[in-house]
Amino acid sequence: MPDRTDNWLTTLRNTEYRGKLEIDRPLAPLTTLRVGGAAELLATPATIEDLAILLSWARDEAVPWKVLGNGSNLVVRDRGVRGLVIRVRRVLDTISIDGNDVIAGGGASFPALAKRSAAAGLAGLEFAAGIPGTLGGAVTMNAGWHEFEIGNHVVEVDWVDGNGRRRQVPHDECGFRYRGSLFRDNDGIVVGARLKLADGDPDEIASRLERFAGSRKENQPTELPSCGSVFLKPDGDYAGRLIEEAGLKEYRIGDAEVSALHANFFVNRGAATAADVLRLVDHVETVVKEKFGVTLVREFELW
Repeated sequence: MPDRTDNWLTTLRNTEYRGKLEIDRPLAPLTTLRVGGAAELLATPATIEDLAILLSWARDEAVPWKVLGNGSNLVVRDRGVRGLVIRVRRVLDTISIDGNDVIAGGGASFPALAKRSAAAGLAGLEFAAGIPGTLGGAVTMNAGWHEFEIGNHVVEVDWVDGNGRRRQVPHDECGFRYRGSLFRDNDGIVVGARLKLADGDPDEIASRLERFAGSRKENQPTELPSCGSVFLKPDGDYAGRLIEEAGLKEYRIGDAEVSALHANFFVNRGAATAADVLRLVDHVETVVKEKFGVTLVREFELW
């Protein structure tokens, strides 16, 4: 819709926004699954002020918007995304350490944050070495690994709400739960967070960090594009176990395949489409429901 996007560009250029704007930007290369269409308008803000301007503009112009970090836990439909996609990874990737506190931007790499903390002799984020994504995405979905969750370490979150207002949200108001939070339930962007970590022996921390990173490489298909875990953990069981018991490892639709290494990861064998992936997800849900009576719940976002 050239007229619509031209109008958007005109109105945005009349604001103080100074970041990058791209029309019909393909999103597949910006996601870990490597599928999907284009963003009608992709904005890469240069500052946090740019973020606030974008959200305020989108509200005033009634433009739907979404936030893109490193593109994990995400499936973009083949038709692409109407409206505005805001890419935050590069503008919010700062990491600093103040005693036992780690202050990082929402676009900071989660594994890089784990390594930086470990190098400072701070323990608690070793599990993040095995989780791709950004801190903002991790806080939004309360990312974790088994008993470890990022929400346990959050002191406060720096958040720009859907109206473009910036505020600090203390831990008690974050609403952390299994793979969810206040920030997942409401429009807005996590622009940063302050985390509290414990002192630890650097060698022991480094060993745990290596163990988590190694476990991911051994047990997850890191050599092929995927969106990460496809389904949430059902009560008292594991999605991967159920899918494997259903005989679905290596089941394939088009170039989308249930990983032979971990059944709760679906990989792109080279030319998968979002339609392939979603048909595979539907099929796995149906078979697991028929065989075990368990309704699997999707973990990824669908755009």
